[in-house]
Amino acid sequence: MSNLNVSIIEAEAEARGALARLCEECGWKAVGFASIAEFAAARHRREYQMLIFSLGESGRAIDDDPDIAVLRGWREDHPQTQLVLLVDERCPAADRLALMLGARHILCKPCRSEDVTQILSMVAQGVGRRTRKSALETRSRQREGFEEIIGVSERMIEVIELARKVAVSDTTSIMITGECGTGKGALAKAMHLASPRREGPFIEVNCAAIPRNLLESEFFGHESGAFTDAKEEKMGLFECANGGTIFLDEVGEIDYSLQAKLLKFLDSRTIWRVGGTRFLPVDVKVISATNRDLKAAVDEKRFREDLFYRLNVVEIRIPPLRERIADIRPIALAYSRQFAARMNKGEIAIGEKAIEALERYPWPGNVRELINVIERAVLLNATGTIEPAEFPFSREQREITVPLKEESERIVIDLPSDGVPLDGVERALIVAALARAQGNITRAAGLLRVGRGTLRYKMKKFGIDQAASKKNLQNGSFEPATIKD
Repeated sequence: MSNLNVSIIEAEAEARGALARLCEECGWKAVGFASIAEFAAARHRREYQMLIFSLGESGRAIDDDPDIAVLRGWREDHPQTQLVLLVDERCPAADRLALMLGARHILCKPCRSEDVTQILSMVAQGVGRRTRKSALETRSRQREGFEEIIGVSERMIEVIELARKVAVSDTTSIMITGECGTGKGALAKAMHLASPRREGPFIEVNCAAIPRNLLESEFFGHESGAFTDAKEEKMGLFECANGGTIFLDEVGEIDYSLQAKLLKFLDSRTIWRVGGTRFLPVDVKVISATNRDLKAAVDEKRFREDLFYRLNVVEIRIPPLRERIADIRPIALAYSRQFAARMNKGEIAIGEKAIEALERYPWPGNVRELINVIERAVLLNATGTIEPAEFPFSREQREITVPLKEESERIVIDLPSDGVPLDGVERALIVAALARAQGNITRAAGLLRVGRGTLRYKMKKFGIDQAASKKNLQNGSFEPATIKD
């Protein structure tokens, strides 16, 4: 295995240098230390896969040796590091020391260079196998964490890939942004499960649901007697998440007076309980989420600028469902199977016209609304196939004829009584034009009287699949753009 990090603890400089040269000849990075104390003082600088420890004195009592105690404590914290002992052949305590420290390889001094190289190569091969196994386990954990996130559109694939990278990184502050119902909480939980902290707790906090007068106590805890109702000490949410992840949903709703204390925690990673007398260290990854424009809140002095940048070390934006139409079909099919199984209704299919109706609807409630619509349709279905009429948004539509620039041209829109997002109108017109042009972008651009580049930009913006849009026309006949809300 190349790129192996090796530490060498050897009192004699000449022997230490010889061992370092042997490691470097094998392509490994070696760092030498003259004593255990020197090694202990510098061990935080590098993660070592192999430790070579030379026991200098053959007859010393290892039970009472403070250096051995330090090394033993280090081994308890780093059990995966492979330990190689170099001992005098007359050392009676060698076997017991190897057992105590978990060393699988012992070499007697003086050692031949070929013997040392052979043993070290064997150890390196074992490290390589464990590293590959660890990488496979990491990828397996990532699949486990993200398997609930359904996304086949280009934009969602980019979101998932970014989330995977951030999940396994040391980044401790992540901001997930997006409209209500886009799945920010699900993505945060997936990132926790795919991270090295997956064995730790995942604490989800809805910041808007906690009364303002209790925010500080809920976040940081309190000591007994800190205030009238504090009859006993209480751990705060950050303490409860120690070693894991805390998810601050709707973080933009945190009271301005508490924002300074949250910023101090993010900078120091320590908390001060209400009524407490000391700082308590907390190791936690913070994932926050908001559907608000926090930058605008900063400009309006409703959210601290320094806290905004501290929370927003990495931003992951989940696009609304209307901008990733390609995800609607797989989400609908997955949840229809899930709800059908839960309700013991056997197999329930979604008709193609129903899928098209789902893809035309702008989904103001995003994925959450889609899931609710599918659950309702499965519950009420009695035929085994879901049709468009079974969707609640098929009601209360009003057909409107809109004149265009030329007096002779008209476009018909099914406009709901409570209105429709303008982006939804534009997306529907693009889908209709592509369908009319049988997927030909040049012809579709001509129908819309825009350039090819403009049309491609808007298709990417709205997540429109060029091929799928052909389904909106049958036999080349124009169907009016239908917008529903």
